[in-house]
Amino acid sequence: MAGLTPYVLVVEDDPKMATIVERCLQRASYATEVATSGDQALWAVLNRSPIAIVLDVMIPHPSGIEVCKHLRREGWTGPIVIVSARSSPADRDVALRAGADAFMAKPFVLAELLATIEALTSRSHRIDT
Repeated sequence: MAGLTPYVLVVEDDPKMATIVERCLQRASYATEVATSGDQALWAVLNRSPIAIVLDVMIPHPSGIEVCKHLRREGWTGPIVIVSARSSPADRDVALRAGADAFMAKPFVLAELLATIEALTSRSHRIDT
């Protein structure tokens, strides 16, 4: 779990997938925290301020799409990368319209996820400074 160090929040209810993503991010020198439900994700964003979120669509209440919509309505502007086993053009459209910065279909290449997070957080920090 992250303290005051900037971190990436991984929202994933599959323990194996959460561990894989978390280890990839940690090897790239990111601190991480895992939330296994939408409620835990919302609490973590409110109380811990991640620099980015990797957000699965199919998580326990509320869904990843609803979490994304809620965060954007509340003004959270950090990068959100939606990941999903559902990858139709309609699924991608729903995620992006909900406010996601990127959409990745499972299974995804970890290097691509990492590159996406690095690009989005780099862009976000340039805007914030």
